[in-house]
Amino acid sequence: MRKSVFAFCCVLMLAFVASGNTVLILSEGWAKAVALSLDERLLAVATVDGVCLFDMEELVAHAGWVTTEEVPPLAKFPLEGYVHTVDFSPDGRYVAAGGWSLAKVWNLNNYEPFAELKFRGFVYAVSFGPDGKVLLGTSTGKVALWIPGEEEPLWARRLHGGSVWSVAASPDGKRAASGGAEKGLLFLLSDATVLFAFPGHAWDLAFTPDGFLLGVGAGKVFEIYDTATGFPYFSAQRHHGCIWGVSFSSDGNLAATASLDGTVRLWDVEEGKDLLVLGEGKESMEDVDVGGGYLVACRKDGRVYIWKLSELLVGDEG
Repeated sequence: MRKSVFAFCCVLMLAFVASGNTVLILSEGWAKAVALSLDERLLAVATVDGVCLFDMEELVAHAGWVTTEEVPPLAKFPLEGYVHTVDFSPDGRYVAAGGWSLAKVWNLNNYEPFAELKFRGFVYAVSFGPDGKVLLGTSTGKVALWIPGEEEPLWARRLHGGSVWSVAASPDGKRAASGGAEKGLLFLLSDATVLFAFPGHAWDLAFTPDGFLLGVGAGKVFEIYDTATGFPYFSAQRHHGCIWGVSFSSDGNLAATASLDGTVRLWDVEEGKDLLVLGEGKESMEDVDVGGGYLVACRKDGRVYIWKLSELLVGDEG
């Protein structure tokens, strides 16, 4: 019992102490999505009117609280409307985002616009596939697959009855998933043929790096499905509010979820248990991304949290 109490106290300390980690405060005062580049050198944050691009090395050099006046963005990519989504291409050459009636891609070599595609309503979800194609989800229930630079998508299907809040392409480029308020779907990326449907909320979803599992934020419940059979692999309710963000680490051993309850939870995928609770439990945590070295999350009020995984996992073995 004493050991359990001690472990719980350690979790609380990690949850609320920012020492050794970074909390970036955006001047925009609003942050909806975050994305780490594959090499973890760059961080993109979706804000009220576009995307801010930051140098991760410069950010993590500032342990504690830092503002955009102290560490200004490398670039700001304007996009009309509250931007809900951002993603890097696997090769690190591009960043994409969705806004009001538009999906847009920028070239990271010169920070210039590269391509755009117009839609009705909001583009709420954007995800690069391994081959550079972009999967899009819109407020009209449509999911589309697009080659940046082409004037029309390869296909566009109304797969959901309401807004599509999340999309993801599998690492092998054969399958994809989409989520909305009423269901989640697993389908063929080539033509949107539906393979499995997961009833209930699917606010965000992500594949493991090997593509064998799909993590879903199903309301307050974190669910993981087997992508070969559609059967549940794991399900647990630890959050006290809806899960807005889901991400897997680059080795697939860890998962992270961000929630309306103002926290981020770090999970052991193989053991099916939550390891740590992070955040201050105040404003909604809107999104999370975890790589090999860092875990990044953003809060609705414009705060972006950066944790070093090596520091979070100290003492967790065994």
